[in-house]
Amino acid sequence: MSQELDAISSGVGANSLIAGTAQAPRQTGKTLIPERRISVGGIGSSYYETGAGHPIVLLHGASPGGILDARLSWIWQLHGLSDRFRVIALDQLQFGGTDDPTAGTYINRLGRVDHVIGFIEAMDLKQIILVGHSEGSFVAARIAVVRPDLLSKVVLLTSSAVSPPIGPEPFGDERDDAWLHAATTSYDYSGPMPSEEEYVRKGAIAHGPDPYEAELEEYRRIAYRRPATRAKWGVRKHLPLEETDMRQYIRLQQKYIFPYINHLQGKTMLIWSADDATVAPDRGWKLAKMIKNSEFHLLQAAHMIQRDQSEAVNWLIGHFSLTGGTSRYP
Repeated sequence: MSQELDAISSGVGANSLIAGTAQAPRQTGKTLIPERRISVGGIGSSYYETGAGHPIVLLHGASPGGILDARLSWIWQLHGLSDRFRVIALDQLQFGGTDDPTAGTYINRLGRVDHVIGFIEAMDLKQIILVGHSEGSFVAARIAVVRPDLLSKVVLLTSSAVSPPIGPEPFGDERDDAWLHAATTSYDYSGPMPSEEEYVRKGAIAHGPDPYEAELEEYRRIAYRRPATRAKWGVRKHLPLEETDMRQYIRLQQKYIFPYINHLQGKTMLIWSADDATVAPDRGWKLAKMIKNSEFHLLQAAHMIQRDQSEAVNWLIGHFSLTGGTSRYP
């Protein structure tokens, strides 16, 4: 980790936060969060909603084979923030229960932007806090660029899909070799579709015991058994080169995010993982420095930071949503 991350300057309004993995006790939800449906431009779209108050919209990332729904990415926030906010998690195009309008043609993260905008408008949401994780961070950042009127604040969680290389543009230098190698290894979709039990078992990997594990198992089984899941897995096995070659993958943010990101309205918070080899902390810090009105937090977590550090992430999002000021987890 660079000296910059060890001693964060206040030049871009950023803070460094290294938190341990200890979690406060959490209560398991007694009932499953139901799937809700809405038409977005004629596309049947699934979403999940809890709580009441100012709206927070959560955008999941991608996953191997697309066996995912938004509850699997955001159960800790759907439960953990619903005492203060209206929390909404959307199944984006080609994920979960949302209909696929393309008959199996892959839709990349840029192609998901208009669907999310349409969802926000169809739900008649105003001045939302938009939270993205992984590829969802790209979608959130792009919406902040093209439709700032919809948002009040943006939160970006650990994401290669919106981060710059460590070295200079247009791509980087030898300092990027480590995360390039890790990403190429981690995002290998060439394997066969797992059995249901294999998928449920692998999905349980986390930093420690999760009190929502029984509920998550149900969501994994629902996601796996959806009639369209096998077809979505097939789409992931035939991704275009620009989605599998990480030196090409980064071009979308170089074209559609970086030239505009310093002009984002409102405040942006970045919450980054210290232990995700595919998205080095230096990449997150470099992104924070590109955004004029931002703050940066570094947590001891792997890629699923909203799970591994759910209490800290929930506190940071909640405090940021209510105050918009610099936040430090107690």
